[in-house]
Parts: sequence; structure tokens; C-alpha cells
Amino acid sequence: MFVVVVWFLRRPMSARVRRAASGQFVQLSKGTVHYQWHGPENGPVLVMVHGLTTPSFVWRDQLSALTGAGHRVLTFDHFGRGFSDRPFASYDMDFYVQEIDELLEKLAVPAGFNLLGYSMGGGIAAHYGALRRDRINRLILLAPAGLLKSEPNWVARWPVIGDLAMFLFGGISLRRGCKRAGAREGVDADMIALQCRETRFAGFGAAVLSSLRHVIYIDQTATHRTLMDRDVPVLAVFGTADDVIPIDCAMRLRGINRSAQIVEIDGAGHSLVTTHAKQVNRAVLAFLLP
Repeated sequence: MFVVVVWFLRRPMSARVRRAASGQFVQLSKGTVHYQWHGPENGPVLVMVHGLTTPSFVWRDQLSALTGAGHRVLTFDHFGRGFSDRPFASYDMDFYVQEIDELLEKLAVPAGFNLLGYSMGGGIAAHYGALRRDRINRLILLAPAGLLKSEPNWVARWPVIGDLAMFLFGGISLRRGCKRAGAREGVDADMIALQCRETRFAGFGAAVLSSLRHVIYIDQTATHRTLMDRDVPVLAVFGTADDVIPIDCAMRLRGINRSAQIVEIDGAGHSLVTTHAKQVNRAVLAFLLP
């Protein structure tokens, strides 16, 4: 009975829900993706890749600074998040590369764009940049995954049991974690409410769990060496108080890619794009200067 109740408490991502979305939708091979263009049409293009649990509304505090500086910004919701579809799939690096490739092709985004990724999106952006060096100009990584030495928890490690635990209790656990982290880092109530709302949609937990298993904890040492070898200009921004992507990751990246520009924001946690937006925006815009 409890399983049935949990099932019916999950909201489907329906046309009715999508009526509240700004932006547009595009059909890709695995489903519909929600995206939005921001800023002047003739500006240099910056593609922004969000992280594990917070879709494109996470860029709330970056958009005005970036577009005000003349950049043409593309934001989108990964499959499994925001207003995009929730396909049943393995959410691994190949899955996300295909998602980005198809989106950029559908939207006719030419080569020479800048790419920015945050958290899991940083790991995806680094992987994409190493694969598609001919397409990107500059790469920006904000608290990027791919440099961790820790292991995933038992929910991510154990198939079947972990899937059942995520289905039954994942939403509750993610909401509690979001509220605790938000209160600790000083995230505003509106952003916390939006993050918690995500957990109530069907397919969200499965996408998060699959991404934990296949993206978050992979070692991207070889990827960052490739970025250095292929002369990709890289900016990496870390928070000194981040307990998700700890500052040790910045030191590790320094040892792998000697050409990467690394900025540490004192006192910032993992929500640095919200709590320390001015410092993040300042570093990003300085790096993007022609």
C-alpha cells in the first residue's frame, strides 16, 4: 500500500505543468528538452550545463550579469529534471554528450561557443570539452564533479535495493538535505522551495540515482589531462567551504592541468552560484573577456 501511495504522490511532467515554463521545447531522440535563450542575438554564445538535482533555474543569479555583458546564453534542463522528459535510460556520460550534441544541432549553434558547467554539469562539460575541442572556445567549471576521491553511498552502490530505497524515500531524503544545506549556506527560501519542488516529479529520483552511479564519482584525471594537451582554456572556480566538492579538488586539478586558471572563493559552499553570485560572475566575465 505504501508503494502505491508513493507512486500516486509523484507528479508527471505533463503539458499542463509545462504551461508554466518560460522558454521553448525541442524534440530530441530520447524525448523533449526544455531550453531558453537569453541576451542579445549577436553576442558570443555561452552554453550553461546545470548539475545533479537543480535544473536551469539555478542560473537565476548569473543571467543578468552575463547577458548585460553582451553574451548570448543558452540554458536548458537535463533529461529527468525541470520541464524536460524523464526517459528510462542509463544517465551516463555518453547519454549527456548525446543530449548536448542533439540540442546544439537542433538549435543550429555553430562551433566556437563557450561552455560552462556547474557541479555534475562541470564534469559533463569537461568531458564534452575534451571530446569536442573543435567546437568549444573556452571552458568554465564551477565546483566540478570528476575530481572526488570518495565513494558513493550504499544507495548508489547497490542495485535493486538502492533503486527501491530511492523510489520510496529518495524524495524525502533529498528535500531534507536541500533544506539543511540551504540553511547552512544561506540560500534564500525561494531557491530552496524550487529545489524541493523538483523532487516531487516522477522520474526525478531515477535520473538522479543513475547519474550518481555513472557520472558523479568517475575519475576524470585523463579528461583534464586531455584538456591541457589540447590547449583548452579552462577556468575552475571552487568554494573553500564546499562539503560536496571540497577544496582539495582544486589542489588536485592544479596537479593535473597546470594551465587551468583556478579561482577559490573564500567561505563559499556548494551553492556558490547563489550565495556568492557576484564573485562567481566576476571571475566568469573576466575569463570570457576577448
